[in-house]
Amino acid sequence: MSNAYLDLLAYFGIGGAHPGGFNLTQSILEDVNIQPIHSVLDIGCGTGQTAAFLANRFNCKVTAIDNHPVMLKKAQERSKNSEASFQVFERDVQNLNFMDNSFDFIISESVIIFTQISKTLNELSRVLNSNGCLIIIEMTAEQNLSEELQRKVCSLYGIHEILSEEEWILRLREVGFSQIEIINTPAELPQSEINDINQSININKDFYDLWEEHNHFIHHYRHLIGYRAFKCQLNEK
Repeated sequence: MSNAYLDLLAYFGIGGAHPGGFNLTQSILEDVNIQPIHSVLDIGCGTGQTAAFLANRFNCKVTAIDNHPVMLKKAQERSKNSEASFQVFERDVQNLNFMDNSFDFIISESVIIFTQISKTLNELSRVLNSNGCLIIIEMTAEQNLSEELQRKVCSLYGIHEILSEEEWILRLREVGFSQIEIINTPAELPQSEINDINQSININKDFYDLWEEHNHFIHHYRHLIGYRAFKCQLNEK
């Protein structure tokens, strides 16, 4: 099913559109001790900004996946032009075509919330090594939201639900993540940075309107809708 907000990001080719932006991504990844021997999966890779950084900075094996054809094309272009290339595949994160225990690190930047959350987390748990690390950055509810606001969030972003910090932790524990660290970040959703763009031609005017609606929403509800970054490790399998 098409998602207008994800289409917007794809056609504008915006890198680092997730909460905290690319600066947060770099800060987190510099702290997790990624080595050249490690295999890293970047889910919902978008235009490949994070995948390229991982490959160039750490010289590790990077696999980037997305299921949006426009995003995939732009990620493949970035890989070809990158000093250290990375693999790009079309995959559904809810049904990953990878063997169990395939990756040492998995990176997810505002991706899981656009899926069936528990199903996706279960797949990520399956393909992560026993001693591996999952890093996720996701939108959260800062307090109990009214039904009207929940409907507004879900309609704007094409999502099924929005979880609190406690609910994210519960879902992670349900699929086997026993060590869950909340990475220290500002709680409020920032205005989206636009400093990495690979824009398509002939963009529908509706996408410009949707981008304005998104930024207005963040400004108006930033005390109610925030985000968290989690660093997670599994129980021994």
